[in-house]
Amino acid sequence: MDKKGAVELAMTTIIIIVIGITILSLGLVWIRSVFVDVDELTSGAFDKGQTQINEIFGNSKEAVALSPAEFSLDQGGTKTVTLAIRNQGTEDISGVYAKVVAKQFGGKDATNLQCGFDDTGTDTTNTYSLTSGESTSRGLIALDDGSSIGTYICVVTVYGLPSGEETTSLIVNIE
Repeated sequence: MDKKGAVELAMTTIIIIVIGITILSLGLVWIRSVFVDVDELTSGAFDKGQTQINEIFGNSKEAVALSPAEFSLDQGGTKTVTLAIRNQGTEDISGVYAKVVAKQFGGKDATNLQCGFDDTGTDTTNTYSLTSGESTSRGLIALDDGSSIGTYICVVTVYGLPSGEETTSLIVNIE
């Protein structure tokens, strides 16, 4: 009797070990596939982000670009976007600066929406010098101080570029 019980115990132990190793192997394969998927998603997101950054700043054919060019803002909220300025001329330039004016959709001045730059805290940037092909970027801040719900525009004009004044607009949807 003792030999039969010992054989049963040994067989049960072997079966449990085989099942455990099988489950462990399947679990490891599943975890590896999850990590491969996460790595692909992360790489894809970083590649897409880098492509968009290059498109906006490095490979842009525009002398002035905003990223993003439109966003929604809660009443009383603040948000910052990036203004990129690029010297597309063949000569070095100096005295480049930008000014911003907040407008209601329709053209009236916006009294409760403030647009300004992060380098000065005002509606005018510092003055910059840019070599041929060089670009600079500044933060453009939109600050709502109790505006009515609606669409507003921060009109940015850049002065001192070889091509003359360049204007672009940031659309702000107050919700």
